[in-house]
Amino acid sequence: MSRSCLEESLFYKIETLRKEMIRTGIKEGLSSKNTIQLSQMLDQYVLQYQKLNFSSFKKNF
Repeated sequence: MSRSCLEESLFYKIETLRKEMIRTGIKEGLSSKNTIQLSQMLDQYVLQYQKLNFSSFKKNF
């Protein structure tokens, strides 16, 4: 998978999880098990996305 495809895929997953987490938080509460689980998954994808972009940024310097 090319870097741009991976970046696009991660961005899509992040946006999808973010929307699902917001819906779950509204429906079940911010401290519900499902909301927290979605938040933790979202954190993992955001971290992957940041690492991907940081490595690209680092190569330019």
